[in-house]
Amino acid sequence: MRSRVAIGALLVSLGLSAGCTRTTDGIEVDIAYQTPPTPQALRTDMGYRVWLDRALIVLGPVELIRCDNFARALWRLFTVSRAKAHTPTTPTSLGIPLVLDLLESGGIGFVVGTIRPPPGRYCGLRVIGAPADADAVGIKNNDEMLDRSVLLTGDIEDGESLVRTPFEVSIQDSLPNELVFTEPLVFDSPRLVNVSIQIDHMRWFDGIDFAQVAPGDAGSAAVQRRVAENIRDSMAAESQ
Repeated sequence: MRSRVAIGALLVSLGLSAGCTRTTDGIEVDIAYQTPPTPQALRTDMGYRVWLDRALIVLGPVELIRCDNFARALWRLFTVSRAKAHTPTTPTSLGIPLVLDLLESGGIGFVVGTIRPPPGRYCGLRVIGAPADADAVGIKNNDEMLDRSVLLTGDIEDGESLVRTPFEVSIQDSLPNELVFTEPLVFDSPRLVNVSIQIDHMRWFDGIDFAQVAPGDAGSAAVQRRVAENIRDSMAAESQ
């Protein structure tokens, strides 16, 4: 009788262990970037038209942030000085940088990869724009993005005079950003989730009065700072 009880207990134990193992497998999060189609010219909130010739951004590490680590992650966001585009891939992050051409995306989502995190509650994503390195996806066709995180070129058209002024915005700083999910992602069993990082680049020139910018100075530090702020504000994370 004792041997039967022992065998039964062992089988139950093995069954529970197998069940626990299964809950740690099969958790997958597909990450994709989604941008709206770019019109021929963007209209800013101050009435200017922006005619884009180039619109490139390098998006580097993407990391799932546990809810219990989110405050710490926000602190890192404001204390980070410069991030590398290429970092090691871990169970909660993707480290391969991507050069995203906003004029070529056509509103079609670009799948970056799959994260396979351990069970837990995740409250958001950390996304970093950072200068590209030689291993970045898409760098061969956009080698001007080496040591750049953002490159925007084109013309600014005044809404009244219709005069166009050429501009170039070239950002070399890293652009860390924290995106909060509407509801936490809870992983306690095998599950597939699609996370879309929305990027509304048609807002990137809002809040800039180009009439107050000296001719030929549309790529000034002040303009770049505002564009960098707009880039962060234009991002959101949606899960399905």
